[in-house]
Amino acid sequence: MWTEDNLMVLNPEDQIARGNLVPLMAASDSVGGWGAVLVTGKRGTSGRTHVHRGESEAFFIVEGEIDLCGASSVTPLVPGAFVLIPPDIEHGLRITSAEAKWLAIWPSALDGLIDDLEEAKAKGQDDLETLDEIRRQHGIEPGGPIARLD
Repeated sequence: MWTEDNLMVLNPEDQIARGNLVPLMAASDSVGGWGAVLVTGKRGTSGRTHVHRGESEAFFIVEGEIDLCGASSVTPLVPGAFVLIPPDIEHGLRITSAEAKWLAIWPSALDGLIDDLEEAKAKGQDDLETLDEIRRQHGIEPGGPIARLD
């Protein structure tokens, strides 16, 4: 919601969860071209790393413990950690605690990604190839696998 003074405020009662994501702001709503999403998840992995071509991404860890997985490195993250991923750098997150929550500051190319993925799943088009093509349309290129936690 925008205030009279053109300040954007989204109170908790205005936030609508969409699966494990709570979209807070689309990049098209921001002057700097950044979107914000609150992400929650349980112990495990996203499956693989990925790359945002030409755009940065950032994370702020709110709750839980998470591994930041690069192409060849793993860095543990705890609440309060801030991460900046420069453009074209392979990365992924793996939750190592029972649950975790983080604020993702997304590049503008990700505007509409959640809608497009939900639409494909609703149509039964949730095979990996189709979902990867949707991600590519939003500037995300798949990277390598992330080892699963038992």
